[in-house]
Formats: sequence, structure tokens, C-alpha cells
Amino acid sequence: MHRRFRRLIAAAVVALAVTGARAPARDDLLARMSALNPHLTSYEASIHADIVMHSFPFLAPSLDGTFYHKEPSKDKLVFTGGLPGIGQEFSKIYPHIDSPSQWTRVYVVAIVSDDGTTTTFNLVPRRHGRVDHLDVLVDDKTATIAAMRWNYNDSGYAELRQSYTLVRGNYLVDRQTGHFERPGYNGDATSTFGDFKLNPPLPDTFFSQS
Repeated sequence: MHRRFRRLIAAAVVALAVTGARAPARDDLLARMSALNPHLTSYEASIHADIVMHSFPFLAPSLDGTFYHKEPSKDKLVFTGGLPGIGQEFSKIYPHIDSPSQWTRVYVVAIVSDDGTTTTFNLVPRRHGRVDHLDVLVDDKTATIAAMRWNYNDSGYAELRQSYTLVRGNYLVDRQTGHFERPGYNGDATSTFGDFKLNPPLPDTFFSQS
């Protein structure tokens, strides 16, 4: 009886040790991600997007415009070159990326794996919607998001991989490649960003305008 009790105590201690080790690792990486670019409150950048639709209407347009971002999670795309209708549709399906500082408020956050170079997060929305969950790959060294996959409740998904450039000490996305599949359509998109302007005055009302 005493031997069994000691085994149960030992198992509980091991479980607590493992749980205690995982939470700080998650929280430490999330803290580093949230603290990225501490002096950046907003930015705008030129964007060039090449889209290839593998379903009807089988178009392959190129679009040019401006991407706007304001912390923590406001984004807007305005296309001024290319087919206006396609630009509007691409703006609607362009995936929204919540700031890591907002993750624990918006999602139930868990670490799936860490190979010593990249950490894979699983994000489950706290509010039910069309997204079932997200898989997010984070570079351990730079604390930047390397890839994301949105898994939708209708069996569709969208994937995005991105690289970064340093602009006056700030990590900013300079290239994205993506693939999206939804019932009735699927395609690929490649976007490049440049001509960055840091901390422009962008009122919240700007992002609510159509």
C-alpha cells in the first residue's frame, strides 16, 4: 500500500514538472513574439500580388496597391492597379493575422511541438465561427511567424508562408506565398511588399471604411 502511494506521488510530481516546464516555454515565446517591434505602432507598404486560380474563372491576375497595418490587429488592403473586381475579392479572402499579443484573448493556445528551431502552435478560436483551428509555425530564434494554416469548418483551408526583412530594426514581412481551397474555388497567391513607411498616422476609422 505504501509503495503504491509513493508511486502515485512520484507520478504526480513528474506530471507537475512536465506541465510547469511547458507553460513557461509557451509563455516565454509568446512574450518574445508580443514584444517584437516595440516602437512600431503602424506601417504601410506597397504590395504586388500574383494570383492563379485553379478553378473557374481560371484567371491569373496581377494586382498592385497598398497594405496598411495598425497595432495590434488592424489591417487593410487597397488595390489601385489590376482588375478592380478581382482586387476586391482578394481583399476579402486575404487572411487576417492576429497579433500574438492578442492570442490568449482570441484563442485557446497550445504548443504542439518544438524541434529546437521552430515551434508549432495550435490556436482554437474562443468564439465559434468558420475557422475550426489554426496551425502556426514560429521561428524560435527571431520569434516571427513563419507559416500559418487556417482550417475551416467546411473542410476548406488556407496556407501562408512568409519571409521578413529588417526595416530600421523592425521585422516586417516582405514576401508571402499562399494556397487556398474552399468549396467551389482554389488557387495560389504570391505577394511582395516594399517601400515601407513606419508609424504613419492611421485612425481606427480608416480601417472601417470600405
